[in-house]
Amino acid sequence: MDLEEVWRIREEEIYPALYGRAVRGIFPLSRDLFRQRFGKADPDPRWLRHGVIEFTPTAERPSWLYVTSGYSNPWDQDPATYDPEGDSGSGIELMFASTEQGGWAVDLLQSLLAFDLLHAAGHYPDQPPPRMGDLIPLRTGINGDPACALRGVIMTPAEAAPAEFTLPSGRVLMVGFTGVTEAELGYGRRQGPKPLIELLRAAGAHPVTDPRRTSVVKP
Repeated sequence: MDLEEVWRIREEEIYPALYGRAVRGIFPLSRDLFRQRFGKADPDPRWLRHGVIEFTPTAERPSWLYVTSGYSNPWDQDPATYDPEGDSGSGIELMFASTEQGGWAVDLLQSLLAFDLLHAAGHYPDQPPPRMGDLIPLRTGINGDPACALRGVIMTPAEAAPAEFTLPSGRVLMVGFTGVTEAELGYGRRQGPKPLIELLRAAGAHPVTDPRRTSVVKP
């Protein structure tokens, strides 16, 4: 058992079993993403083998699903020390569920993954590490439309699909993101992430993001 086999098991066995059919292959991170969005011209070459996979809705899950692949790669682990009870690589992958298919969802998850990779590598020493409940402004519509009301995301435990699996190299937890409006970002900062999530859930706005919805919090 080696890194390549762990990689194959995740993408060819576990993901299809958990999330269904992938329709367009994997969308890998690119040098242009790191350079244009984050001002980092020379990313770790391994990061360019991470990417986002798009899954069609299923009978059990009516939403489109976007899932990262590669963050849980055991890059620095000796295969002889693989421990199914430990973490595989970072121990996480990222997930985003949407009511509609769109390249914008791929772009969103790629950017969130790229930022997390950069942070984990020490590029932002003055910022705390990303954590559950973080409210992240996007400064533009989540789907690229300036008229879109959703202009941020909240980081949460994944709920839209199975949120944990085990590779031969260790366990992997899925981290989810839900789109939020500027008013909802403000509410979350004042009241905390848990009340915001409860409000979004009650309105049917979590864990699946509808980019066309209006705010559940009045400005």
